[in-house]
Amino acid sequence: MFAQIASFELRYQLKSPVLWITFILFFLLTFIATTNDNVQIGSAGNAFINGPYAITQTIGVMAIFAQFAVVAFVANVVLRDWETGFGPILHATRIRKFDYLFGRFVGAVLASAVVLAAVPLAMMLGSFMPWLDHEKLGPFVPWFYAYAFLTAGLPTLVLCAALFFALATATRSMMASYIGLISFLVLYLVLSGIFARPEYEQVVALFEPYGVRALFETTKYWTASDRNTQLIPITSLYWENRAIWAGVAALALVAAYFLF
Repeated sequence: MFAQIASFELRYQLKSPVLWITFILFFLLTFIATTNDNVQIGSAGNAFINGPYAITQTIGVMAIFAQFAVVAFVANVVLRDWETGFGPILHATRIRKFDYLFGRFVGAVLASAVVLAAVPLAMMLGSFMPWLDHEKLGPFVPWFYAYAFLTAGLPTLVLCAALFFALATATRSMMASYIGLISFLVLYLVLSGIFARPEYEQVVALFEPYGVRALFETTKYWTASDRNTQLIPITSLYWENRAIWAGVAALALVAAYFLF
């Protein structure tokens, strides 16, 4: 039943105009940043547009913006049946709470991943545009995009989905979910500013929720050649960071289960 519910939720979300409007917005923003020197996402310096460093940085930044789409999808999972009055009917069936709740959660996460997939797709297509300076381009390597999506993009989506899924379950309010997201971002920015000193680099990289600092910690002294040819290595610091926040995400999902 879990797989059927997750599949149903994904199909439902894929039929939503909100998903495809967001997909188009993410695609256009990334495409413009890839093909126009006046628009930048992050700061890749003199790295190739389609090099592993620039790709990973762009996907990491856009995954943070994708939180707004994630909240819309996961909060909708919790609120939709209660707003339509269909919830009591479902609870009168033999569907288990675990299958119902987490099947829909997984479907919403997959829908969020579809939106974020617009970013590597736009970068790939943008790198083939004829007006680009070919000196800023390296060879086309599909694995660069997949690697960046799996390391800098997808973990952020899953973490944010778990946190705001729990918040939506506790509050039963879309507004409260977005207020929680904005508060989380403001707190992140404030703490990033306070601890933006060399002596705090390791601590920030360890506890930063999006894992971007931990991922890029080893690239501080990379040359342009390194950024253009080498995948960003997965270090023990990155694994520790992801383990900490995976634990937070797991606790949020457990809380969502008991609060639902």
